[in-house]
Amino acid sequence: MKINHQKKVLLSLLLVIFFGFKNNISYAQSVRRIEIPTRSDDQAYQVITLGEEGVLLLSKTGKTSFSIIKFDSQLQQTWAVNGELDENQSFVDYYHDGRDVYFLFSKYNSDLYQIIKVSTGIGIMQKFFFENIKRFEISEFKVHNENAYLAGMVKDEPVLMSVNLNKMQPRILAGGIKGTASISSIDFDDANDLLVVSYSVKKGRSSYMAVKRINPNGKIVEQLTVEPEDDFGLLTGKLFSLNDGTQLMIGNYGYNGYQSNGVPMSQGLYISKVDGENPEYLKMHSFTDFSNFFKFLSLKQQEKIEKKIKKKKGRGDDLKLNYRVLVHDIIKKDNQYILVAEVFYPEFKTYNNYGSPFYGSTFGSPFGYGYSSINALRFSRYYGLNSWAWNPWMYSNYGNNNQMFDGFKYTHAVVAGFDLNGNLLWDNSFSFDNVKSMDLKEKVKIRLENNDIALVYSNKGKLSSKIVKGREVVEGVKTIDIDTQKEGDKVRDTATDDIEYWHENYYLAWGYQRIMNKNEGGRRVFYLNKIAF
Repeated sequence: MKINHQKKVLLSLLLVIFFGFKNNISYAQSVRRIEIPTRSDDQAYQVITLGEEGVLLLSKTGKTSFSIIKFDSQLQQTWAVNGELDENQSFVDYYHDGRDVYFLFSKYNSDLYQIIKVSTGIGIMQKFFFENIKRFEISEFKVHNENAYLAGMVKDEPVLMSVNLNKMQPRILAGGIKGTASISSIDFDDANDLLVVSYSVKKGRSSYMAVKRINPNGKIVEQLTVEPEDDFGLLTGKLFSLNDGTQLMIGNYGYNGYQSNGVPMSQGLYISKVDGENPEYLKMHSFTDFSNFFKFLSLKQQEKIEKKIKKKKGRGDDLKLNYRVLVHDIIKKDNQYILVAEVFYPEFKTYNNYGSPFYGSTFGSPFGYGYSSINALRFSRYYGLNSWAWNPWMYSNYGNNNQMFDGFKYTHAVVAGFDLNGNLLWDNSFSFDNVKSMDLKEKVKIRLENNDIALVYSNKGKLSSKIVKGREVVEGVKTIDIDTQKEGDKVRDTATDDIEYWHENYYLAWGYQRIMNKNEGGRRVFYLNKIAF
C-alpha cells in the first residue's frame, strides 16, 4: 500500500528522468538526472547519501506527513515509505550508523521529540517518542548501540543527554566543566565501550579543549585537557576515533585576546593525539608557514603579505592573522593525515528604515526551524559566533539604518598533509569563485585516488574542480554547468545546491532550480544529478 501510494505521488509530481553518457573520465559530466517538480513555498527535501548502496530522499508531503524514498546507485527507486508527524514538528537532524538511518524531529518550545529509524535495506520504519528539555538547542545527534545521544545548550549551559531506544529512558550525562563551555563533538571508543565527549572551554583569557570518556553507566572514567602555550587559545576542536584506535583532536587556534568584534580569529590549525590520559603531542601550524594559503589573493597582495611575514619572522615573531576557518573531518591515508579547511567571513547589507526588504531564497524550507537551526547552531557554537552569524532575520540598528546578515562568503579552501606525529608535510589551496551561503557548511568535497586529491564544489548550478598531488597541481580549476540534459533548457535560478562524493568516481549533486524551456515553458524542480568525474 505504501509503495503504491508513493507511486501515485511520484506520478502526480511527474517524475522526469534523463539519461546522459560519460565520455571522458578526466572531466565531470552528468550520467543520470532525476527531476521532481516542486513548488516554492511548501516542499523541502533532505538527501542522505549511502555510498554504493544508493541514496535516501526525505521529503515533506503535507503539514503532518512525510515520505522517505530509497534510490539505488543508478537513481532507480527501490522502495518508499510514508509517515506522519505531530503538527508543527520539524526535521532537526539525521544520523547514519552504516546500516540504519535515524531521523530526529521536534517541535519548537516543546519537550516532545520523535526519532524515526529506517532500515536502508528494505525500508522498515520504527518510531520512538520521548520527552526532553524545553528549548534544548541541539548541536549533535548520534546513535550507538541502541542509545541516542543529543548534545547542545540549555540556557547557555552545555547539556549531554542519552536516550535508550528500547526503554525510552532519557538521562543527563556528564558535567562539571569550569568556565564557559560548549560541547564540540561526541564520538565512540568501541574498543573500550566508551562515549568520548569533547568540550570547548573558555576560562578567563584562556581557551582550551577538554575530553571526557564516559562508560555505559554514565560514569566519567577518564578526562584530560588539551592546552596550548600561554599566548594561544584553542578556538575549536573535534575529536576523531580512527579505525586503528588512534584518537585525534583537530581544530583551529588563535592568539589570546586577539579578536574582531568579540569573535575569536584563527591563526592556524592544530592537531593533537589524545589516546591516553595526557595528550601525546599538540602541534600548532600557523597559516604563515603554509606555502599556498595566500594564493587566493592577487599577486600584488601575495607579495605584500609575504614581505610582512618575512619581516615578522626575522624578528622572531609571527604576523597576526584575522581569519574564520571551517575545519573538515580528518582523513587517514597511508602514513598521512589529510585535512581540509575552508576560509569564510560573514557579510551584511544595510537598508534604510523606509524600505521593507524581501529576504530569502526563491525556494522555501517547510520543514521549519529545525534543520537550518541545528546547522547554524552547530557551527555558531563551534566557532564562537554571535547570534547574528546564524540568524538571517536579526537586525542591528546603527542610526537610521538597519544591517541585515547577508550570508557567509567563502574565499578559499586549504588541503594539507601531516605525518603521524602531527608535522606539516605539504599544503595546497583551491580558490572559490564568488561563493556565498546562508548556512555555514562544508562546500568543498574531496575524493582520494592513489596520490591524487580531487577537490570539487557546486555553486549556482555549476561544478568547479581542481586536482592536486601534495604541493603539485595535477589539473587546474575547471568549471562546467550541471547539465539538465533536456534540449532547450535554460536555468534561471539555482538554490541550495549541494554536492557529495558518492562512490567510485561518482559525485551526487542536488538542489532546487527554476528552468525555462523555449518549447515547453517554465518549471521548478528539485534535482538529483549523478556526475562522473
